[in-house]
Amino acid sequence: MKLCYSALSPFVRRVRITAIEHKLFDRIEIVDSDHSDMFKGINPATPLGKVPSLTLENGDVLYDSLVICEYLNSIGSGPSLFPAKGDDRWRVLTLHAMADGMTDAAYQRRVDSILPEGEGSPSWSGRLKISMENCLDEMERQVGSFGDSFNIGTIAVACALGYHDFRFGQEQWRDGRPKLADWYESFTARPSIQETMPA
Repeated sequence: MKLCYSALSPFVRRVRITAIEHKLFDRIEIVDSDHSDMFKGINPATPLGKVPSLTLENGDVLYDSLVICEYLNSIGSGPSLFPAKGDDRWRVLTLHAMADGMTDAAYQRRVDSILPEGEGSPSWSGRLKISMENCLDEMERQVGSFGDSFNIGTIAVACALGYHDFRFGQEQWRDGRPKLADWYESFTARPSIQETMPA
């Protein structure tokens, strides 16, 4: 299998964590994305031009981190990161959706900040920041229900918070969110989370 990869992508990070947890990482060849012209896309393996993508041995290409993670979850060993059915499944996938949306907003803010002069939109960047803050507040409200759960939802939350620290550390998301901060400190002690920290 070949994983089209960008070292700092929080979306790729979820895939790497899943592969590590399911003892599949040594079966995956890492292929660097092409950043020579980001406006044309960085990954020609998908019509979206985005990472990650996973090329299977039969030539099929999977893309979107959630799809790839569920595929790896289905072929690997170890506890499932995706509840099979019922209320637990929908809660976990909804948590993933919130964390994914926060991550996407952070990524868009980052891109907006590096556009050529005059092409960015301060008002749109401000709207994206509001989305991120809303997600952080909701995570603070929900974090008591996370417990020790390690699933695709809590992985996505950890990756979203890690990316926030990496790109927007000056905004201090921990202020006023003590429960989320405590949970994150505990959650990030896990080896697969430590190994994939953006640096």
